[in-house]
Amino acid sequence: MEFYCLKNPAVWVRWIMSTEIPDQLLQLEANGGIFAIWKIFQHYGIDLEIADLVQLCRHNNEDGTFGIALAVGLKKLGLEVSFHTDPDPHQHPTEVLCYQEAQQLQIPLQPALSYSALQTCVEQGRFVIVFYDTLEGVGNHSLIYSMDAEEICFFDSFDAMPAQVFEQQRQAEGICRQAIVIDDRNFVMRYS
Repeated sequence: MEFYCLKNPAVWVRWIMSTEIPDQLLQLEANGGIFAIWKIFQHYGIDLEIADLVQLCRHNNEDGTFGIALAVGLKKLGLEVSFHTDPDPHQHPTEVLCYQEAQQLQIPLQPALSYSALQTCVEQGRFVIVFYDTLEGVGNHSLIYSMDAEEICFFDSFDAMPAQVFEQQRQAEGICRQAIVIDDRNFVMRYS
């Protein structure tokens, strides 16, 4: 896989711009997590209804989605996932319900991953969704496009983020360095 963000930004931007994003997704408030899941399934050539994703991931316009709700949604859609987080002493009631559901679905709940561990997952061909504070101070879920020791690129942004800034932003209050690592090997074998 060629990492256009790092090696050829113009090609990467053209590829992202050529993707037809549904209007319902574009108009959805706080759509980062839903966009990440939609993008993963676009990779497989599977069209998912945005309304179904909203319901599946317990999205609302005020809170968007919670990382654990995205992990539960991905598992229900047939992907193997693990959820990584620092302890969260201030869980929203929706998160509490989703953690219970994650246990029932046997989703591994593991400690937060370091930057280098995230990079290893990406290099191994895993999809990884991370939660971080944008520079505007808004929590955002993004699907990683590529990363190296110096910068990280996301499918929902045209600009690379320096690794140091990303690390700072994922340690903001309430972010808990959350990440979802997706192992699609069994999924790909079932649908190929």
